[in-house]
Amino acid sequence: MSTKRKRMFSKELKHMMYGFGDVREPLHESIDLLEELVFEFIQEMTLKAAQVSNKRGKFQTEDLVFLVRKDPKKYYRVIELLRMNEELKKAKKAFDETNVEEEENV
Repeated sequence: MSTKRKRMFSKELKHMMYGFGDVREPLHESIDLLEELVFEFIQEMTLKAAQVSNKRGKFQTEDLVFLVRKDPKKYYRVIELLRMNEELKKAKKAFDETNVEEEENV
């Protein structure tokens, strides 16, 4: 890495590497390289999404979806993750409402 920064994805990358057939404890250099690639990808996508959103003036999730629309694997994964996020929000809301009702009945 050219500049030192806090490792943000090391634990997750280590588990992903193991899940894809690497050893349980991969080399730190391998993790560092992958982390650099992930960071650069996120940075690049964020900058592109910001450029797209400048036309509307507001950064939205749809800007990222727009950027990956031509890559079917990324597109459908993004759609799946957004759907799962909505389901989690609904489940959390329902759970919170149930807890409020139970507390009121006590």
